Amino acid sequence: MVTSLFGKDSFVQDRRHVLVLVGLFVLSFALYASTMSRGITWLNTGPDGGDFISAARAWGVPHPTGYPTYTMLLRVFGDVVAIGDHAFRANLFSAVMGALAVPFVYVAALRVLRRLPGSEVGDSRSVTAAALVAALAFGTSRLFWSQATVTEVYTLNTLFASSLLVLTLGVVRDVEMGRSSIRNRVLLAVLLGVGLGNHTTLGLVGAPFGVWVTWLVWGKFGWRGVFDWRPIVGLLAGLSVYIYVPIAASAAPIVSWGSPDSFEGFRWMISGTIYRPYAFGLSNDLISGRIATIAELLFTQFTIVGTVIGIAGLTTIWSYSREFVIASVTSVLVVTVYAVAYDTVDSFIYLILVFMMFSLWLAVGMAVLGQGVRRFAGRTVRLSSFQRQLYVGVFAVVVLIVPVWSVASGWDELNLADEDGPAQFAESTIAKAAGGVVFAEEPELFALVYQAQVADPELDVMIVGPFMLGHDWYWDQLVQYYGDRMPTERPALYEDRMAWIVDYNHGIVPIYSTHDDRDHHDIFNLVTDGDLFRFEY
Repeated sequence: MVTSLFGKDSFVQDRRHVLVLVGLFVLSFALYASTMSRGITWLNTGPDGGDFISAARAWGVPHPTGYPTYTMLLRVFGDVVAIGDHAFRANLFSAVMGALAVPFVYVAALRVLRRLPGSEVGDSRSVTAAALVAALAFGTSRLFWSQATVTEVYTLNTLFASSLLVLTLGVVRDVEMGRSSIRNRVLLAVLLGVGLGNHTTLGLVGAPFGVWVTWLVWGKFGWRGVFDWRPIVGLLAGLSVYIYVPIAASAAPIVSWGSPDSFEGFRWMISGTIYRPYAFGLSNDLISGRIATIAELLFTQFTIVGTVIGIAGLTTIWSYSREFVIASVTSVLVVTVYAVAYDTVDSFIYLILVFMMFSLWLAVGMAVLGQGVRRFAGRTVRLSSFQRQLYVGVFAVVVLIVPVWSVASGWDELNLADEDGPAQFAESTIAKAAGGVVFAEEPELFALVYQAQVADPELDVMIVGPFMLGHDWYWDQLVQYYGDRMPTERPALYEDRMAWIVDYNHGIVPIYSTHDDRDHHDIFNLVTDGDLFRFEY
């Protein structure tokens, strides 16, 4: 596997680089594990965590696009790593995947740096140092760090993206040297397919690099090389993870969005039909504000100093590898446009892959700047050997400011180790509503689903998402698993469905809501009862 992913470069056989890889993993994991949530949470933009955990524990299907790769890996990890409750294990899974991604960013940075001449980026030690600091800068960037502390798909998505980038750069190098690199091209295709089973934005970031590889293969081997059947079969083999979705749904698990064991349900699921209105759905008057926010996020992740160095690095790469610049900038622009135009409050999470790409530019910028400092110190004859080393040392401190500042400034904001409010709310709510019904809105909805279905199933609480009642499959699943609290007849109008459930259960079991300020609450008399609202007539 090492040879396949990293090629036969000397740095893989060099103990220094192996130690760097291990050190990056250990440092990153220590940061993420020490700051991750200890239980179920919706903080750090992680409200979907309860849905993922509940689906994984039931061998079910979470919300579109089904995330089969993530769901299966989360289930296996939770079974193998039997530490704490299932929410703790799921958060730990994110921390591990994030810690694995950071060394891959380091290797990708090394491969980019090696496309430039040593006169620009310095010797092997300088290149290693630049790649190391860039990987640390990305690993400590707030956006990526935040997702390594909660149950979400984005650290695994970054692991796929970074490993694909390493493989792609290796394939590019081989093809440029006249080798077909067919084994790595097949591995690349398989990994892409499996990665798309985790999150489809991987396709957005990978498409420009796929065009680059295809163009190179065509130039060296013609159309026969482009249409080689083996990478195509590899991609299909990777995408076969989606077979999990209908197979899992056929067993009628308690979490099975869209009933995807039918063709129409499967199409609805993998196409993300329910979220289609959000794509490019942001109104024009809000776009300028989004763009300004993204620019501010860039400064937040890498500081102004790091941002300037990264942009300078990109201009240097242009002189020696224009194809990489075109592919990486196109990838950044495609993902950024998608994130800007996606009409949800947390679409900025998609920018993690943009910042990963930026960290590669940052590595080149730091290497070039460091080489410039060394040249200046070497040409200044009046400087003593100590003074020259001091110049280089000051530069090292400057570039290390980026990851150090990120950790220092982000610790209080991102540290969820002692934030147990969501977990306590979920636990107390399910205990209060034992045997009853809770209508839950975001962000509490999936945390309560987890608590009711995974942590405390014996308390037999039916959690209902009012906005989900518009889907017939959702009503039918509630009837299947909570038949004693669900009318068998389904109202045709969505507006009537919540009222029917309330009427059916009123006076028999406790009925609560997490909110009282939605339009569908107007017809009910809701009375404050601690953190909840009790239905009364």
